Amino acid sequence: MESGGENWMNAVLEKLKELLVVLQNFADEVFPPDEREEQIHHWLEVATPFLIAAGALLLCIYCCRCCCRGRGGRVRMMKAPGRDYTMPRRVFESNPRSHFRGLRGKAANKLF
Repeated sequence: MESGGENWMNAVLEKLKELLVVLQNFADEVFPPDEREEQIHHWLEVATPFLIAAGALLLCIYCCRCCCRGRGGRVRMMKAPGRDYTMPRRVFESNPRSHFRGLRGKAANKLF
């Protein structure tokens, strides 16, 4: 007597076999065995410029994201609240509580 897990696995394997048969039949219709090599070669010749362009575009997007955000990018500045200088916005936004805690009891002109 088979357990429920084995029945489930057998059912999944049968469905996968059916899927592979359908895919094989589809491939034989799209690429007939006697013309398969020529058709695949033609499709690759046609697709190559588009694949190269897509790869170059993805490379440009990746490079722009690395250079323009975070490392090497322009740092956004803001006027420090309660003080008379500018500071990086990300420093203030990461922990505004510590910025204001440092202001309490200190004169703004005595800080630096």
